[in-house]
Amino acid sequence: MNRPLSVLIVDDEPLARQRIRKLLAHDPEVRIVGECASISQCERLDASLIPDLVFLDVRMPERDGFELLESFDARGIRPYIIFVTAYSNYAVNAYDAGAIDYLLKPFDDERFAKAMARAKAALTAGRSTAGAGIDDPPAAALEPRPAQDRLLVSEDGRILFIPTRDIELIQAAGKHVKIFAQGHCHLARQSLRDVEARLDKKHFVRVHRSTIINVEQIVELHPHFHGDCEVVLKRGTRVTLSRRFRSRMHPFLVGSWPT
Repeated sequence: MNRPLSVLIVDDEPLARQRIRKLLAHDPEVRIVGECASISQCERLDASLIPDLVFLDVRMPERDGFELLESFDARGIRPYIIFVTAYSNYAVNAYDAGAIDYLLKPFDDERFAKAMARAKAALTAGRSTAGAGIDDPPAAALEPRPAQDRLLVSEDGRILFIPTRDIELIQAAGKHVKIFAQGHCHLARQSLRDVEARLDKKHFVRVHRSTIINVEQIVELHPHFHGDCEVVLKRGTRVTLSRRFRSRMHPFLVGSWPT
């Protein structure tokens, strides 16, 4: 690398910050520019200190690491991220957020070295977004995400691959979504909008502000008063097609709308 990799450590545990600092101490290609014990403290940093790489804990007092990424993104700041956490169930969200790596505490020296090697390789290859503070995102960030044929869900310490063809419906549940597939309900920490952006619009349609369905699973439509409909799916599940979203169903219908 032509210049040292600038690093920021964000973790509310002093021992965790000390461990990372110790592992980086003898690396001539790294320069630690700061440490923060909270998201708020990190947001107060001078823009000139925004680094190439952030070691970021997930669960911290007041707000979590994903909220920091949202704050960074709103300011046009896009450093590389290596999540460092004791919780495995955020791994899918971390990779969806574009993280370089996901270190589970406690990790050994070898595992840490692999994460650092990935970060250095990305920077050397010119994929770094370390023009911190720039107004325009990289071109890749402007391109729509391609539709995915499977979704990744973290569950009971495992990462499950769910083929989208098996998904019956997806419903919002606070900061999570419920994914119903083959008789099972999987919970993922995602927004419904983010999940919708990754689904093939030829097969999935938003029928309500809180519900997306797989059109291949529809067996019946029952018109209700005021323009709403009841949608019956193959497993007998019934959901509401809101009048507000009814036009989205038109491309899948042959003939006139039922009355």
